[in-house]
Amino acid sequence: MGVTDRLQSRKGKEMGSTPAAILVACMLLISTASSSGAAPGGCPPSSIVVTQSGTGEWAHGQPVYAVAVRNTCGCAQSDVKVDCAGFDTTLAIDPAKLEVLPAGGGGGLCLVNGGAPLAQGRDVTFSYAWSKQFGFRPVSSTVAC
Repeated sequence: MGVTDRLQSRKGKEMGSTPAAILVACMLLISTASSSGAAPGGCPPSSIVVTQSGTGEWAHGQPVYAVAVRNTCGCAQSDVKVDCAGFDTTLAIDPAKLEVLPAGGGGGLCLVNGGAPLAQGRDVTFSYAWSKQFGFRPVSSTVAC
């Protein structure tokens, strides 16, 4: 056995390249991903991206904002909820796109897309009018892979 062979053999032993060590490493990787706040299926709330911008229009004396809620995860996500505490608007919003949940069932939360699945890359859009922008921070969802 040459020097290179001995070094590679030794390196393999030091790295723990046995099947058991590889299995343990994989399990640690999976448990780390699971404990990072990701929903089951591996999609964290941050995989729901909310963008909004002023439209330049006005409604009832308030600026109008256009909002797009997009799923950037590879899996569909349903029951998408965003933080909308204090949300108000002078424009009617289709509750199938954004529904303010009652205080007893999640006060301060809004349900996106009527709770229906939001596929990867698909947007749910709506507009609202108020004196300031609301954050609509994604809070939770149910992931289906």
